[in-house]
Amino acid sequence: MADRSKTTLSLSLALIVALSGAAFAQSEETTAAESGTKTETATDNPGDASPKPGIAGGHSQAAFIASYDKDGDGKVSLDELIEVRTERFRGADKDGDGKLNEAEYVAEFEGRLRQQYADQGRDPSGERFEASLKQAAVRFALLDRDRDGFLSLEEDLDSARKTFARNDTDGDGFVSAADPAPVREDDGNDQAAKKDEKKDGAAN
Repeated sequence: MADRSKTTLSLSLALIVALSGAAFAQSEETTAAESGTKTETATDNPGDASPKPGIAGGHSQAAFIASYDKDGDGKVSLDELIEVRTERFRGADKDGDGKLNEAEYVAEFEGRLRQQYADQGRDPSGERFEASLKQAAVRFALLDRDRDGFLSLEEDLDSARKTFARNDTDGDGFVSAADPAPVREDDGNDQAAKKDEKKDGAAN
């Protein structure tokens, strides 16, 4: 009888310890969630989560706004877009000849992309980063309308104006989260939409 009592007592104590440990672990997770922090585990993979849009642009509305919202009011005016694109162009024009060659164009984009990766805590040495740089070279060729091997400021801003007009779908003079998605003449195929945006340098 005494042995049975000891066994029962031991099991009870083991159960209490186990439940206490679980409660403590849950408490830590709740505190981390409330404070906005995350406990790292062996299964955490930063690549699994979609990164927030940033200064290197992209095809989505959120990426467009993040890239060109100069005053931080959550919307982009045509003046803001023109101002940002002009600043980038002039900053990229390292030899001061008033036009960009492919190397200058790609280098400017790479600088923004590296900064975006740093802001998002991502490693810029992966295949996706390299693919983005290759795409920048393709984009340069599309923006170079007269095929002279250089991108003029007017060519770049012409692309910017078309991109803005396509995204300001409610016609209020701003691109914001309130704008409905652009209606396209194609069947809505995502790849077709991306090709259309690339034509006018929407990802710049």
